[in-house]
Amino acid sequence: MTNSGQDRTCTVSFAPSGSKAEVPIGVTILAAAREAGVYVENLCGGEGVCGKCRVIVRSGIVRGETTNYLTREEIKEGYVLACEGRVGGDLLVDVPPESQLYGRVREPDIAELRLKQRTVLERQPAKLDPPVNKYHFTVPPATLENSRADMERLEHELRKVNGGGHYQAGLKVGQRLPGAIRASNGEVTVTVAHRGALNEIVDVVGGDRSKPNLAVAVDVGTTSVIAHLVEVSTGQTLGTDAKYNSQAAYGADVLRRIIHCTEHPDGLAQLHAMVTDDINILIQELLNKFRLSKNYVTQVVIAGNTTILHTVLGLNPEWIRREPYVGVTYSPPPFRAAELGITISPRGLVYSMPCVSSFVGGDITAGVLATGLHESDAPRMLIDIGTNGEIVIGNKDWMVCASASAGPAFEGGETRDGMRATRGAIDHLRGWRVGHPFTFSTVGDEAPCGLCGTAYVDLLVQMLRLGVMDKTGRINTDNGVDRIRKGVDDVLEFVVLEAGEKGATRQLAITQNDIANLLRAKAAVYAATKVLLNSLGLQMSDLKEILVAGAFGNFLDLENAVAIGLLPDVPGERLRFVGNACIIGAKMAALSRERYDEAQQIANAMTYFELSTDPTFMEAFTSACFFPHTNIEEFPSVMATMS
Repeated sequence: MTNSGQDRTCTVSFAPSGSKAEVPIGVTILAAAREAGVYVENLCGGEGVCGKCRVIVRSGIVRGETTNYLTREEIKEGYVLACEGRVGGDLLVDVPPESQLYGRVREPDIAELRLKQRTVLERQPAKLDPPVNKYHFTVPPATLENSRADMERLEHELRKVNGGGHYQAGLKVGQRLPGAIRASNGEVTVTVAHRGALNEIVDVVGGDRSKPNLAVAVDVGTTSVIAHLVEVSTGQTLGTDAKYNSQAAYGADVLRRIIHCTEHPDGLAQLHAMVTDDINILIQELLNKFRLSKNYVTQVVIAGNTTILHTVLGLNPEWIRREPYVGVTYSPPPFRAAELGITISPRGLVYSMPCVSSFVGGDITAGVLATGLHESDAPRMLIDIGTNGEIVIGNKDWMVCASASAGPAFEGGETRDGMRATRGAIDHLRGWRVGHPFTFSTVGDEAPCGLCGTAYVDLLVQMLRLGVMDKTGRINTDNGVDRIRKGVDDVLEFVVLEAGEKGATRQLAITQNDIANLLRAKAAVYAATKVLLNSLGLQMSDLKEILVAGAFGNFLDLENAVAIGLLPDVPGERLRFVGNACIIGAKMAALSRERYDEAQQIANAMTYFELSTDPTFMEAFTSACFFPHTNIEEFPSVMATMS
């Protein structure tokens, strides 16, 4: 009996990585890439609606390729969408730069942030008292006069150095305790974990093993994973590292990933393995830099949005996307790292920053903790702009929060030539005028192959000022600019760079549809701030400070962000960029159990405001669908430039 053609396997080779996969005929090129461990950008999770998974077939047979999202020139060059093209035989596939996602995230260094007058938060706890601590002391020997059990004598001495409290110890600790005490003449190091009202003795070893005591704070974002290695006895950050979240292979936003979990029997297991592998890679690379053992790491503190946290913990996120939109838990207890597949000390624990709701996660709680918004006398606002825009307004007496569904437009999604801020992405644009090319910079100073979110903010301002686009976002065809033309499906576009111009790997343009998506994204964020303020009876002028957090804010041009109406128009001294407040909050929790408990209090104190059910949100959103806003009086500095 011979196999049918459908059962035959083929070799799909990928350039420039050189990776290969043996796959059955008929699977998509995207599936073959995943099998080979090759990342191909696919914001929609492979549903054929984003046009980002562009690859070039250099040789071999492809079935079912589509012409959607591709120009005639690209089709002639062999471009196909990886989610549509199916393997018809052995293939050689080239993944172009704009469809790649490199393994390292661009993080601004401290000097760069200060030059840009950003604020670098390094808010420290009042005292170093980590949730997992090591105590070195001597347990007196048992005698006929003092015949208390080993555990009782150990706890008695532990209370002297740890301030009292009740302790619990597992069976393994009890089994190793007698040997640890007697082998070292009573000198022991005891590791104690803070678990709410309970103090757990998680390990006992003979001798002084109290240093080093390491923690890893992790910001698990939808796009990237960032880790900081901390020595908790000194509060010193030893090193930092970051990489892209491997879950992006199944979609750029959390909704796509939830769908993957619910529609595939092993979907949750796949996403869990991907993100824990990312965390393990970062931890190991940080430890390797300092030649340290993973056994020194006693705790990991994780902050992330609610869906990502569910996948880290292996919890089913299905009901987050279904009415009434609830998760399994918003305040998970500490778990053994070994249970989650995170490789640190065998008895180490993983702590999670508490979430507020299904759409306001532990990353926002960590941001509030880091900025001290919850301790402020006057009301302040925290904005974190990413796939969603999360907003918190409050002070020491009250806090309200909301999540605006901005979509991934400012993260490279929903725009034809958009990409994440990886190598080759244009991140800033300046100086265009008729007859002259743009001046620009790219991430890594490499050849331009796409535009990231900060570049789009700059570009929109340039187009407005030069009359290429009006305030409704409509491209103006009456000004005689030769860079305005009809592109794919006769959609108007403004060409930023021609193929080959200034090293561009292909033509880069912004289309009329791109502008509409960017306009809606910025309108959603601004409308959310307005609705929250109105619900409190406040104005922008009542806010002492507006804090902008997140990686996008680190590189954003403040003046341009205000000019398009993405950020409120307030005096410059009242608008502060605070960088990655999420990772700072997670570090604070790793250094202080008081701060860790405080994070729980913050989450409990925040009132979640559901925008989708608010009757005023759509009106506020519609008013914001204008550059910068229908009510220009709300943007006095922009209005002044128009007079």
